[in-house]
Amino acid sequence: MKIAMVLPNKNSEKAISIYSQHLIDNIKKTGLNIKGVDYIAGSPISAFKILPKLLKYDIIHIQHEYNLFGGFGLPFFVLFFFLRIFKKGLLVITMHTILSQKEKFKSTKIKTFLRKILYRLQNRLINWASDIIIVHENFSKEILTKEYGVSKENIRVLPQGIIENITFTNKQKAKKELNLSGPVYLMIGNLTYDNGSDIILKQAGKIEKNILFVTNPNAVNTRNKKEILDWINFNKTIVKKNNFQKFVRFDLKEIPDTLWWKYFSAADLILLPYRGGIRSGIFSDAIAAKKPMIGSNINFFREYAKKYGFIRIAKKEEDFPKEINEAMKISNYKKMRSAFERYIKEYGFSSLARKYKKLYSSLK
Repeated sequence: MKIAMVLPNKNSEKAISIYSQHLIDNIKKTGLNIKGVDYIAGSPISAFKILPKLLKYDIIHIQHEYNLFGGFGLPFFVLFFFLRIFKKGLLVITMHTILSQKEKFKSTKIKTFLRKILYRLQNRLINWASDIIIVHENFSKEILTKEYGVSKENIRVLPQGIIENITFTNKQKAKKELNLSGPVYLMIGNLTYDNGSDIILKQAGKIEKNILFVTNPNAVNTRNKKEILDWINFNKTIVKKNNFQKFVRFDLKEIPDTLWWKYFSAADLILLPYRGGIRSGIFSDAIAAKKPMIGSNINFFREYAKKYGFIRIAKKEEDFPKEINEAMKISNYKKMRSAFERYIKEYGFSSLARKYKKLYSSLK
C-alpha cells in the first residue's frame, strides 16, 4: 500500500506543512509506506504539477485548508475533478477548518455571500470526490452533516496531533532570557482580526500584567502584508491611546523554532480570544508546552474545555480579566496543568500515527 500525503511546502506555509510532516514521520515509524508530496501554497500551477505523481498511489491524503491553492480556492475545484475522474486509489481529505454558513465575516454583504457560496460548493465537491473526510472536532462533523449534507459514515474525527519530546527551557530562566518578570500572558503567531488580540489589549488595564504580543510581520503564511501591518499598528494604537505600555510588550520579528518554544516556556497562560469558527496550531503547541489557556466562547474551545479542562472559556469578551485571574489561582492552575497528560497520551503524534495506520488499513 503506497500512500501520498499532499501538503504545502514549508517555505510557502508553515502551520499545515509542519503538522503534516510530523504526521508523516510518525506514520512511517508504524511501517507504512507513506510519502509527502508538496506544492507551493497559493500557486495553482505548482498544485497542478503534482497531479501526475499522485496517480501512482493507492491512497491520496490531502491536507486541506480553504484557499491553500490560491485563487480564492477555485483551483481546488479543478484539482478534485481531476482526481475523482482519473485517480487510481482512494482519496482521503483532512479538513482543518470547516466554516459554518452561519459564520459572521468582516466583509461586505456581497463578498460574504460569494464566500459562503464558494464554501458550499467546495464542501459538497469534497463530499463527492472523497472516500473519507477527516475532521479534528465533533462540532466540525456536525457542520458538515447538518449544513453541507455530508454522510456521517464518510467522516472520521481524529483530533490534531501534538508534538512530543520538545526541549523546553525552565520558566524562570526563559523569562530572564526574554527580559520578563512576573506573570506572562502570551498571544503569539499570525495575529489578525480573527485572532482577536484587540479584545485583550483593550482590557490590559484590568489585567495589569505582562501581555506579550508576538508575531512575525513577514511570516510566510502571510499573503497580505499590508493587512497584517495595519492590524499591528491598530493594536499599537490601542495600547498607546490608553497608556497601557507598562502592561503590553510587542515583539515583532522573525521567530525561529528555538525562540518560538522559549516564548512558550516563559508563558504562564496562552490567550486565545478568537472570533468565529477558526482553529489554530497555537492551541496544539500550547498543549505540547502544557500551558493553560483562556479562550473565547466558540465551539472549538468549548468542546475541549468540557472534555479536558486545560482551557477556560471567557463567555463574554469582558470576562477575559476575570478568567485570567481564576486560572492563575494555584489550585485551578495545577488542575489545568494536570489535564494535559491524558490528551497528549491519546493524541501525541506517536499515538495518532497508529490511529492513522488503522484507518488506512481499513480502506483497502
